[in-house]
Amino acid sequence: MKTRLISATIAASLFALALAAPVLADDGHGAPDPMVQSGGGGSGVLEPVLWSLAGVAIFAVGLGVLYLLKRQVGGFPENPDWVAPISIMRSRDLPADDGDAHGHGDSHGHDAHAPAH
Repeated sequence: MKTRLISATIAASLFALALAAPVLADDGHGAPDPMVQSGGGGSGVLEPVLWSLAGVAIFAVGLGVLYLLKRQVGGFPENPDWVAPISIMRSRDLPADDGDAHGHGDSHGHDAHAPAH
């Protein structure tokens, strides 16, 4: 119960921070558009990019904390009931290339040495 409360608090704070990012990026002139703030010259691009990167970094840290909390609670069992079947095959065990040009053979009337495509 305690970890659910912590997870909910972290999720709510991340959501609130994501909603507050445009307000935090405003420089006080009241214009929400960076192009209006800079007079249309396009020089005000660096600040929104930095705020976007900061938001992504904070979001990644928040998701990492939630992952670690779920792992600590036992959300990921050590020995699960079902495991995806994975077969590993060495390249020397694969079917050999029989010289056939990509499976097209000589049925199209091409020479044996001519490419099929």
